Amino acid sequence: MYFIKIFILVLLILILFMTNTLAEENKELCDCKPLRNLSLHNPLMEGDDIWELQQQLKDLGFYKGEINSIYDWQTYLAVRNFQYTSGLKETGIVKEELWVELAEALNKRSTITATNKRSQAPEGKVSLLINGYKRQMTVLSDGEAYYSFPVAIGKASTKSPIGEWAIIAKDKDWGGGFGVRWMRLNVPWGIYGIHGTNKPGSIGSAASHGCIRMFNRDVKVLYDWVEVGTRVKIIGRRDKIEINHDLKPRNVGADVLLFQEKLRGYGFNPGYTDGRFGGDTKKAMEEFKYIYGLKDDLEGDQNSFYILNIQ
Repeated sequence: MYFIKIFILVLLILILFMTNTLAEENKELCDCKPLRNLSLHNPLMEGDDIWELQQQLKDLGFYKGEINSIYDWQTYLAVRNFQYTSGLKETGIVKEELWVELAEALNKRSTITATNKRSQAPEGKVSLLINGYKRQMTVLSDGEAYYSFPVAIGKASTKSPIGEWAIIAKDKDWGGGFGVRWMRLNVPWGIYGIHGTNKPGSIGSAASHGCIRMFNRDVKVLYDWVEVGTRVKIIGRRDKIEINHDLKPRNVGADVLLFQEKLRGYGFNPGYTDGRFGGDTKKAMEEFKYIYGLKDDLEGDQNSFYILNIQ
């Protein structure tokens, strides 16, 4: 009995440690934070929301300084100038209303608007294709294009996860940075999703920590069209992926995703390129190793990498 109690205690400690670790990772990987008021402070405020603010003000011609993510004197003056031009009270303070004004000003210079004129759900099997180059999401019905929405993707330093994913959770009215709807993707190395935004001026740009942002009006429509399990493919630019160890079944990560892509490129079917070394990838490895006369196991090793031209 004593040893059982000790075992349970150790197990609980491990679970608590893993939960805390995951929470810390999520803080780094998900940018869906509550909106905060921005103003000139001492010490100066810093953050990605200020990076976005400076970028939007720069696009509108109000901010001339370096985009440095710091709410400094130049940023303050740019905000006040924008407020003056827009007929707003010149406070130099950025609240939710200012983000909306920025979005409206940017939309006047662009064709990007909330466009959900089509309210009828697709009749076929729904899947999503997110084109990071075009900042566009295409809803497919039985593989055929049905409708398109403008989106925002991850910025250069925190790119959206390229690959083939699935929606694994849906939720309403999270508020804050999530907007009015949230749909989580099964990316194995972090928390990423499709959601609305309280910064509508970011739509059509690369601005997030990797999540896919939509106008709140649009994401409400999409939310009703998709189910848990809906497939989502994201294409676009990504950082270089390196494989520095052998890959084995049950491994997960971007290195596994690259390996899956290479297997597919050589005519083998690893299933979805989702960064998970699962059953379909094992079958592809069996066929690959048999055809090339390699050791009869399921490991991606140096010989495999050489044949697949993985540096």
